[in-house]
Amino acid sequence: MSDKILYYGNTGSSPLYYGSSGSVPMGGGSPVYYHSGSYGAYGSYGAYGSYGAYGSYGANGGVDGEEGSIIGSLSLGRMLRVVSQRWLSVFVFILVGAIIAFAVYRISPTVYEARSEFSIDLRRTSGRTGTALDQASPDYGSSYEEIFNTRLPDWRSGRIVSMILKQYRADNPSSTVTDEELMTTLGSTRIDIVRRSRLIAITIRAGSPRLCAALANAYAKSIDKFTEEENKVRCDKAVSQIHQNVEKQRRMVDKIAKDLLDFRTANKVDNLRSTRDTVQQSLQKATSDILTLETEKTQLTEWEKMLAQVQKDPTTYGSLAVNVPRAQEIATEFKGYQDAENDYQKLLFTYTENHPEVLEKKKAAELSRQRFLDAAARALLTGRSTLQVVKNQLANLSARQDELRNELANIEQRIVLAESGLGQLEADFGVQNRLLEGLLLDENKARIEAESNNEIVRVGSPAGEPDKPILPDPLIIFGAGAFLSITLGLLFVLVMDNLEDTVINLSDIEGRLALKVLAVLPHVRRKKREQVARFLIEDRYSQFSESVAGFRNLLDSPRYEALSHCMLVISTQPGEGKTITSTSLAITHAQAGRRTLHVDFDMRRPRLARVWGLELDESNSFSHVLQRSENTMPDFASIAHKTDVKNLDVIASAPPNGISPATIFGSSVIAKFFDWARENYDRVIVDSPPYGLVGDVVSLAVMVDSVIIMCCPDRTHFKPIQYCARGLTEAGANILGVVVNDVEVASAAAFTPGGKHSSRYGYGYGYGYGYGRNEKSEDGSAENEGETSEFNDEE
Repeated sequence: MSDKILYYGNTGSSPLYYGSSGSVPMGGGSPVYYHSGSYGAYGSYGAYGSYGAYGSYGANGGVDGEEGSIIGSLSLGRMLRVVSQRWLSVFVFILVGAIIAFAVYRISPTVYEARSEFSIDLRRTSGRTGTALDQASPDYGSSYEEIFNTRLPDWRSGRIVSMILKQYRADNPSSTVTDEELMTTLGSTRIDIVRRSRLIAITIRAGSPRLCAALANAYAKSIDKFTEEENKVRCDKAVSQIHQNVEKQRRMVDKIAKDLLDFRTANKVDNLRSTRDTVQQSLQKATSDILTLETEKTQLTEWEKMLAQVQKDPTTYGSLAVNVPRAQEIATEFKGYQDAENDYQKLLFTYTENHPEVLEKKKAAELSRQRFLDAAARALLTGRSTLQVVKNQLANLSARQDELRNELANIEQRIVLAESGLGQLEADFGVQNRLLEGLLLDENKARIEAESNNEIVRVGSPAGEPDKPILPDPLIIFGAGAFLSITLGLLFVLVMDNLEDTVINLSDIEGRLALKVLAVLPHVRRKKREQVARFLIEDRYSQFSESVAGFRNLLDSPRYEALSHCMLVISTQPGEGKTITSTSLAITHAQAGRRTLHVDFDMRRPRLARVWGLELDESNSFSHVLQRSENTMPDFASIAHKTDVKNLDVIASAPPNGISPATIFGSSVIAKFFDWARENYDRVIVDSPPYGLVGDVVSLAVMVDSVIIMCCPDRTHFKPIQYCARGLTEAGANILGVVVNDVEVASAAAFTPGGKHSSRYGYGYGYGYGYGRNEKSEDGSAENEGETSEFNDEE
């Protein structure tokens, strides 16, 4: 919006202002003057107006539960969006918070803290009372807290302090800290019980890390020594007699153990057992070898019998194992013998025995038989030699086996004799050892009983020299600074975002407004509104043309086809591209072959006549025809002007001299017009006045099939568009969704969800300049000031 005043009325010398007194700022700061009582039943309209039964909204009203909240609605999506858009403001708050936290950190004094831990235990034996030890033991209480609270004064007594000073001097002989400084430091000592444990923590703070660690360790050691001195006498007295008996029995056990060792050394029992194991292993090996040789002997005997039988009758030969001596040679000779014999027998079927060929084959067969017998004889000789060798080995192993058995029996007899005496000594050792274990058990029971009546203190983890001071704590200081700065920064950007109240990206529309985005139309670089509106005629293949064609295809889809016969294009404020979008939509439908009617129902600020270059008078002006035909049916076809686009007709209005749009919209002729338009055209595109400035939109919205709301990034406000959607829905209108206009797509990431967008149509469109101040255009018609240049990037 420009900084000019919006005059929304006729073009006479005395413009009609929408207001009776005062003004309300709207859009980018331009005041809107409104006239009360001008629209009858619709009531009066101010900045975003009021609509009687539909409720009221404006700069002081909230929408969707945000009334009275300076930061608006709180949701994770909104906070992420606001932070991503205004991260620099949040960063400034964080930077200032870091600077303040650093200053606090630097001026704070440095304090170190060291902590040592010890545990304390005091248990009473149950069921045994009245003993001297029980009577001498003090009663510190039954619970751990009672013991701690009872002993705490002793741990803070002068005796403990003196022991601490001595222990500190012993551990740090080169320390130059005076006793007064040590006493002052010990005055701030804190002794606490560690939660859910039996540990007691000693915490000391000092300006020196070495001093606080040394004092904490000296304190824990002093308490340990203090407790040991009190428990020493009682514990020693309780176990002294039993301990003497234990030492006496231990000496007895040691004597028997020595005798047992001497007996084993003299009789070499362990060596005999080792020798027995070795002889047993040798005997097992000899037995295994004998079994193997017996098996081999049996096989060789069988092979000897077979070869002897073959010597007598060669036909008895079958087969020999592979490991039989000369088995392969015998098999080869036997096969040659069989082949020669078969050849001889075949010739006998043809010739007589005295035939020369028969005699020759017979001689060859006999030679083959002799070779076979010779091979068998050689194998038999080899086999008998091998058998004799095996028999000799068996005889030797059998003799060795007998020797090992005799030796094993002798060793077993010696072991039995030695173990009989060893067993007696081991039995005596076991008896004395069990007696010692019983005495040790009695001693342990007595010691446990004594310790259960004593106070047990164990130093746990000693204090280490701290590397970092605890005060000032950078985590607390910088953490608090970061938390406060981030919180304040977030609140600041939320407040600024709520006060700004403008649409930034797609997520604002689909998330915050809960409206579907139907199309995104790119920025077109033209100076004249008429040039942008008719851009589809000049270039049907530009990015803008493709976007509009895609929008048309969406409307022609089965999902939207039933609602796209008669459509109303509206906006919530001037300058959002309503007229350009409706014109482009009408052109693209006509180019697609559909009979399309483009109607200008913005009777107070008609634009279509100039867009299409029409020269109108009262006879063919849509608003004047409707004004004259309140009770009669006008001839709408006579005012439908043909255009240079095939299938596209336009019904436009002349400037509203003497016209009362409120009267026209309250008559029945409007419904008749829509009936006529639906009967004669495939698509009816209606250009309406902005919603909220006048009440015409509500009347039109319930007569058309669907409503399309225009939105312009960084220009359209949330509350007007929210109230527009709610009011039209309550009136019964069908809202298809939102068309985002004037999107700069120079980069690939332009107007992505969550992205910051700031481009726009140069000086804005129309309603921000009004008819209140007129000048002549080139054709002599009245033209609004400020409309000769629409894009500041063309200036």
